Amino acid sequence: MNMFSYNSDFYPTPKEVIAQMMMGEDIVGKTILEPSAGSGNIVDWLKENGAKEVIACENDPTLLRILRGKCDILAEDFLTVTSEQVSHCNYIVMNPPFSHGAEHILHAFDISPAGCTIVALCNSSNFDSCYCNKTKQRLAETIDLYGQRESLGNVFHTADRQTDVNIELIKLYKEGAGASEFDGYIFEQYDSDTAGTQEGLMQYNFVRDIVNRYVSAVRMFDEVMAMSKRINEVADFYDFRTVTDPKTGETRQEPQYYGGLPITFGAQTKGEHPTAISHQRYKRELQKHYWHIIFQKLNMEKYATRELREQINRFIESQKCAPFTMKNIYRVIDMVIQTNGQRMLTALEEAFDIICSLSAENSTAGEKWKTNANYMVNRRFIVDYITEGYFYGSTRPTVDFPCGGRTDRMEDVCKALCYLTGRNYDEIGRLTQVGRGQQWGQWFEWGFFRCRGYKKGTMHFEFLDEDVWARFNYEVAVQKSKTKGWDLPKVTPKKSKTKKTA
Repeated sequence: MNMFSYNSDFYPTPKEVIAQMMMGEDIVGKTILEPSAGSGNIVDWLKENGAKEVIACENDPTLLRILRGKCDILAEDFLTVTSEQVSHCNYIVMNPPFSHGAEHILHAFDISPAGCTIVALCNSSNFDSCYCNKTKQRLAETIDLYGQRESLGNVFHTADRQTDVNIELIKLYKEGAGASEFDGYIFEQYDSDTAGTQEGLMQYNFVRDIVNRYVSAVRMFDEVMAMSKRINEVADFYDFRTVTDPKTGETRQEPQYYGGLPITFGAQTKGEHPTAISHQRYKRELQKHYWHIIFQKLNMEKYATRELREQINRFIESQKCAPFTMKNIYRVIDMVIQTNGQRMLTALEEAFDIICSLSAENSTAGEKWKTNANYMVNRRFIVDYITEGYFYGSTRPTVDFPCGGRTDRMEDVCKALCYLTGRNYDEIGRLTQVGRGQQWGQWFEWGFFRCRGYKKGTMHFEFLDEDVWARFNYEVAVQKSKTKGWDLPKVTPKKSKTKKTA
């Protein structure tokens, strides 16, 4: 029997998509609801990966029979489930019917208890012209205030049942309200989960202080907004006038206002068209600000190339919606520490590609550097469009650097080499600082290179240390052999014949 033939909304979720959905989530020992369980792919994955209990909903009779042997059934129609029935759930994980995805996700958020995380897939069409549909509009607003969404693309093109629909991954975080809003945000004493990171890279007291400030600021915000509302109400004078209904002749009293207040109190956004700031919006912006501070304290950007900085910014953007608790902060810090080595290897590979892409003369593979496995960066290489050119006049006596030149790309290369060698990037200085004022055509040293600028806008770079040059090529070759399956170089390039200056 073909289960797909009569159920147009049944699209079993592939394992690799479920793994992508749950990346970064701690489900071990948790109770999880799967509201549109189908044949149980998500249920199976959650149980295999440590969930304490998985309960489900499914209204298809055939699929329901399959599910009963895998988990407890809470209800057949998820839209009838109440908050009391899911008050014990830590997660709601779902691939809802594509035709009713918005309604199912919103219902999950409405009934979920404080502290619950909703992880859901949905059709990208839910965000097309969403302001023409109240349900779609509410979904977009809920995600904006309480979560995030990420485009996964066409991830069902190789599934058991294929479709070309583009898919969005939605994560919503249900927070407490009132007195319980910030329960569990601050550790009163050292917690075992923080034992590995409470000293050194990010001290316990710093994390506790920043979360304490966040909680206090939000609570004060609510107090100030309540007082602002009272001030505006007291200051806004009005009286009543008698109005007669022309049809019935009945009279009634209506308030009569005398124009808006010259000054009103309350928080607003900056810009030409300021808007009032809500409690949730203030929390989101404050969290984003504090995450930037945490990443600065981690000094992550010190050795980060431009591509890595963009990744960090995207990560901060995604974290601004997660509850700003001490436990979440330490979990992020641990993840950053554990993945730091791989990020730096990526930076090395990016630096290698930068040098090769700037000129065909910079590698042994020439024009074929993108596809030829057996290549290295030459010990001396050329970077164009990096110095001030001849258009300033042939009498310009010293090297200078234009805005928008390629100095940032060489800074990225230097950062990657600092990681490789253990040198302190701060002690090297920026190329613009070291190189500005040098004589045209004369060698000078910067970081790992000796450099020479020309009026036509190019600069020559040569590795000072042959061992660093060789190690750089080797480490990148090893990395590319893993990521792209390329062979390690077999031919050592000829050494540069540059005559060294005294």
